[in-house]
Amino acid sequence: MLSETMKKKLTNQFNVRDLDNDGYVGREDWEQCAKNLAEIRRWKPESPEYEDIVSKHIRIWTAFWEPADLDCDGKVGLDEYLELADEQRQRGSFATDVVLQLFGAIFDIIDRDGDGQITLQDYKLYFKAWGLSSSLAKQAFARLDLSGDGRLSRSIFIQFGSNFYLSDDPNMPGNWLFGPYE
Repeated sequence: MLSETMKKKLTNQFNVRDLDNDGYVGREDWEQCAKNLAEIRRWKPESPEYEDIVSKHIRIWTAFWEPADLDCDGKVGLDEYLELADEQRQRGSFATDVVLQLFGAIFDIIDRDGDGQITLQDYKLYFKAWGLSSSLAKQAFARLDLSGDGRLSRSIFIQFGSNFYLSDDPNMPGNWLFGPYE
């Protein structure tokens, strides 16, 4: 059973992903985020960069969110999402593998220049694509940048993803990946 801390974190993540605020996360939310990010980065539709970012977002939807669509209606409600998250967390290594793949994919989306580092500017653009403020991105990034060097490496980001998804400790830095959850 999910702890209250975990429910709060996952509910916050769900709400961030519900881009159109209809109470569900669907493929269209992920596609819209990809389009927003492409527009922010000035990538034209049908350009290789545009097609790549849309493809990456759809893969995340298909691999990590669509399995939560328990009633097969093409969208995921909060209860469905929390149920799948609870089930996955109980599977041990399965949950760890899911976290590694999911947060690796998210890292690849945020790392706009492919240098293996996420900067505050990268994070701000990603938050903006999801309809979140740059001040919230700045606040979250400050909690994640433990070294203070202005960068997050892939391994650190994935570790924070593990903190977020698998830890009930309310003080873990990874809890800030999607902004404050309380």
